[in-house]
Order: sequence, then C-alpha cells, then structure tokens
Amino acid sequence: MKNIITSLFIFISLATINAQNPGLVIYGGLSAMASKDKTITPSGHFHYGWLAGADVRLLDGDLYFLIGGQYQKSSIFSSSSPDFFSKRDLTLANGRLGMGFNIVHFSERVALRSKLLASINFVMEGPKEGLNKPGYNKLNDSFLGGVTGLGLTLGAFDFDLEYQYGVINAFYQQKNSTFSGISLLAGFHF
Repeated sequence: MKNIITSLFIFISLATINAQNPGLVIYGGLSAMASKDKTITPSGHFHYGWLAGADVRLLDGDLYFLIGGQYQKSSIFSSSSPDFFSKRDLTLANGRLGMGFNIVHFSERVALRSKLLASINFVMEGPKEGLNKPGYNKLNDSFLGGVTGLGLTLGAFDFDLEYQYGVINAFYQQKNSTFSGISLLAGFHF
C-alpha cells in the first residue's frame, strides 16, 4: 500500500511540474444545450447531459494547437429542471480542432487560458422518430459548432467553462435548429 501511495505522489508531482507543457488532458463534465427553435427548446428549457473527453496540446508556449474528442450523452427532449444523468437518449461523438492560448500566467504552474475551436458533432444514437413532431422527425448525421471558453490551469488540473455556438442545423431542413450550449469541465493534464 505504501508503494502505491508513493508512486501516486511521484506521478502527480511530475505531472504538476509539467502542467504547461504539451500533453494530453483527460476531462469530464456537465453540459446544457439549447436551440433557437422554440419547438425544440421552449423558453426556460435546456437539453441537459454529461460528457467525457480528451484534448491533445501540441507545441510549447503560450499559443498551442488543440486536437480532441468528446463522448457526450444528452437528451433530444428539453427539460425545465437540471437533470444531467437520467433519460439520456442522444449520444454524440465530437471532434475538435483549433488553437488554445494562455491569457495570464499567475505563476509557473497557474494560468488563465482560452481557446478557439471548430467542432463537428456526430450523432451516434438518437430517437428514430426525432421529436415525433411534423418536420422534426429526422436528425442530421452531424452538425457543426464553434467553441470558445475560459480555463484555469492549477498545476496538473484544468477547469474549463466552454461555450459552443451551433453553426449547422441538427434537424433535417429545419431552420434555426442549431444547438448551442455551455459545458463545465474538470480534467487532469498528463
């Protein structure tokens, strides 16, 4: 047991020392999406869910490339109360590519960050009948978004608040059926 604790301490210490270097960030978090189309998302409602993902930071310094992916479980049916974990009927696989940059270094191990990413969201699973309403019964296979946000690096730990702006409609031939949303993420940098 003592060897496991010692190994874990050394691993976390080494990861903390190299927190701003290129590497892999594994994270998880909660998401809330909404559509401009009130048939999909009535006022005061959101599509709640959770996600897990990984981003790779390439290049050293204050400006770096980000390549990543996310697995997201959400609901095609909106809700007025936050419910992140039950009745998730929409599964997305999200690919992300763009730039990240450090805004302020508070110390060698603490930094305020931001990012600008393009995201393609592939619908892996969803209700076959969509919303089961005329014109809203066919989800597109994928839809696009632009992602930005603020993040805080504390040693080997990353905390992010991201906003995705929907660019391409999620429902076939339905204007304003884009999904935009926020995600609150916590992760570990290797």
